[in-house]
Amino acid sequence: MSYVLPLEVPSTLFVEGASCDREQFYSWLWARFGDQGLLGVHEGTLLSEEAASLGLETESWLVDSGEAPRERDWIGSLARSHTTLYFSDRPFAQTAVQLLSEIDGLGVGAVAEQKDEDWDAKWKASFTGVRVAPFWNVIPPWIDPAQQAGRIAGDVDLRVNPGAGFGTGTHETTQLCLGALGQFAQTQSLRGARVLDFGSGSGILAIGAALLGATVEGVEIDELAIDNALDNARMNGVEERVRFFKTLQIVRGEVPVVMANILKPVLLEFADELASRLAVRTGSRMILSGLIDRDVEEVSARFSALLLDARCEVRELNEWRAVIFTR
Repeated sequence: MSYVLPLEVPSTLFVEGASCDREQFYSWLWARFGDQGLLGVHEGTLLSEEAASLGLETESWLVDSGEAPRERDWIGSLARSHTTLYFSDRPFAQTAVQLLSEIDGLGVGAVAEQKDEDWDAKWKASFTGVRVAPFWNVIPPWIDPAQQAGRIAGDVDLRVNPGAGFGTGTHETTQLCLGALGQFAQTQSLRGARVLDFGSGSGILAIGAALLGATVEGVEIDELAIDNALDNARMNGVEERVRFFKTLQIVRGEVPVVMANILKPVLLEFADELASRLAVRTGSRMILSGLIDRDVEEVSARFSALLLDARCEVRELNEWRAVIFTR
């Protein structure tokens, strides 16, 4: 059992006669209440969509292709942030209320009881996997595929343990890529073929191709994501057919299938290299996703100029898009 105390914190406060910003205020909270039952300080949450609506984020889709999304201190830009303090018992929380109420401009709410819950168990119960046409059954390791709702005879079970890597099968871009990969496999066998998965994340697409018999080379700059992908590959029994690298330059030669589920700036930056990896033979396919509607024209034009003999198709799922080139 713990007790929560909500606060509305302005960007600047006067505490014990001195001016401080929010970060300094949070440090003061720990110094003042750390030995008086303070368990945690949640400084607030602001999603990218909310930040965009408030004019705090104008490039929500831009990432640094070399590393990770840039730092965005949206909370720090707010005039007042919603903060939550967690205390071990009510008397400590009530004492904090009395002291904090003396600080001008600080909004102090009422103490509320929060029951201890097994959040991991609740989350697992909510994540039961997803079926993706034409034949994918994406499931976490704690689900028995024989009991999976909606499973059809002949489905390919693809186990993914959610972790640091992006890709659990629930996101539209992942489903668009899996769908395109599955349809390709229905027309041409992937057994023994080479596949490139650029921006492999959790490895879900690479593992899917390996389950269909391909040898896959994944490229991913995030070491935590690679560790997650390797675990997923072992769980699916395809660790011998999947390798992951941190740079595209290591992947040599042409492959009949190139997949890249990543954002527009990265696709454009690596367009020449990705196009050069697609085999010049009938039926070769390039699957590009991580796109929204306004990205499609520029990405399609760039890759069409490089893959002159390829047919371009755009698929959509909700607000997300995939651009597919087939030779």
